[in-house]
Amino acid sequence: MALGIAGASWQSVEIPRLPPKPLLVPLTAGYRRTPVLQIGADIYCDSQNIAHAIDQSGSPRRLFPDQTYGMAMMISNWAETTLFDLSVRLVLTHALGKVPEEFIRDRGSLYFEPNWTEASLRAALPSVMHELRASLGFVEAHLGATDGVYLTGHQPCYGDAAIGYICWFLRGRWDGGAALLANYPALCALEAAFDQLGDGQPQDLDAEAALAIAKAAKPQSPIGIIDSASSLAIGQRVMIRPKGETADPDVVGTLRYCDGMRISIDHNHEQVVDIAVHFPVVGYVMTPIY
Repeated sequence: MALGIAGASWQSVEIPRLPPKPLLVPLTAGYRRTPVLQIGADIYCDSQNIAHAIDQSGSPRRLFPDQTYGMAMMISNWAETTLFDLSVRLVLTHALGKVPEEFIRDRGSLYFEPNWTEASLRAALPSVMHELRASLGFVEAHLGATDGVYLTGHQPCYGDAAIGYICWFLRGRWDGGAALLANYPALCALEAAFDQLGDGQPQDLDAEAALAIAKAAKPQSPIGIIDSASSLAIGQRVMIRPKGETADPDVVGTLRYCDGMRISIDHNHEQVVDIAVHFPVVGYVMTPIY
């Protein structure tokens, strides 16, 4: 959806839904979640970070037009944490017994609290549904008060894409999604607008070719510490991981760049040689390794 807003030309690589992901992790220093954006030997992890990179890449249209950056990042952060947490709990709870147990265990290890059980998911489902309906109601009320279909009216921004993804996820991953979303006509209008907008200009690319592109390139992203209060140093070894108690592997590398929005590390892997891997500050924990 973000690439559709940007009108970007891009290449799509499919990866396995479950680990191991041997053609992804050489690019990401071990980071296993998706999506991931590759620009040569620069690898951007996490959706908000990717949106920022797309907006800076010179695409035909902006993801943060007309000073919408702060609003779009606040809305998307809420959508990608609170809304997604509720949505994934709803979808996976309804999927119990219908999809492979291995898939449920894997996603549960990423998204749920430690020691979760199928029984605890089922017991919490009424409360999850109640909270999700209320949260969708907030978005519906805002969209219904604008003079267009988007958060700011007639021009889409990344915040719209983050909300649109939640609708896509609910409708596409749960057989009750269409009935739920039918209660929110402004959200359905947003979905329809994204259907018309499209996904930019995608082309398929195999994973081996993506590795070869990274290996032939060098990172082009900046180097430096843009924070006078920081005690970090370029070249310092650091560990990065998503916040919370999850099964995500630690990502380790040498610090390349850090500012108020992004943390970047240098990493070397025999399949890609030298790459730079970029993470957002918000939602991630960086720990110096001494």
